[in-house]
Amino acid sequence: MTQKPKPEGQILSIHSIADTVRPEAKAVVRQLQRSGVDVWMITGDNKKTAHAVAKEVGIRESNVLAQVLPREKADKVKYLQGVAKKKGRRKGRVAMTGDGINDSVALAQADIGIAIGAGSEVAIESAQAVLVKSDLRDVLILLDLSRTTFRRIQQNLFWAFAYNCLGVPIAAGVFYPIPLSSRIALAPWMAGLAMAASSVCVVGSSLALRLYRAPRVKV
Repeated sequence: MTQKPKPEGQILSIHSIADTVRPEAKAVVRQLQRSGVDVWMITGDNKKTAHAVAKEVGIRESNVLAQVLPREKADKVKYLQGVAKKKGRRKGRVAMTGDGINDSVALAQADIGIAIGAGSEVAIESAQAVLVKSDLRDVLILLDLSRTTFRRIQQNLFWAFAYNCLGVPIAAGVFYPIPLSSRIALAPWMAGLAMAASSVCVVGSSLALRLYRAPRVKV
């Protein structure tokens, strides 16, 4: 009994290899968009693959820059910085998150470079912030904590300025000549105590940041 020869060009098997999307990516992108952040994706993959991944995580197709060579990523970041300035978004600041050697130049070019902790050492050295747990949800915590800290700095400056505007004239005796039932003035030791109290209040307000609670994102 003879076997029939197999026809030439017959497909015996098909193999497909693809990077898996992080489980928290979609929730992080959605939360960033809700907070007013314009999310883009820069990748070296072909357009078909890039658009499929963007659709999966919720990034608009028009915000996908595909088939970008490693040396071109920094140029794309410059392009996004120009786009952000034209739109007047947060003074044109661009943050980039990456983990590979190919991302190092772009991370340095971005206003805020965010490296994944499990990424390459070159990327970590080029970034201004590192996600130690390699969890994209930490990007939300980073941005929220930065805003909270900046608001606290503004509050401290306001109250310190108001406190000194009121206390310095009194300590200098500006109101002393005014004929009232009692002279308004501060003894030197009282002025020194008031100045120390001002510093303690500012430090106490800053230490209150230890009560910060990170936003929770459901995956």
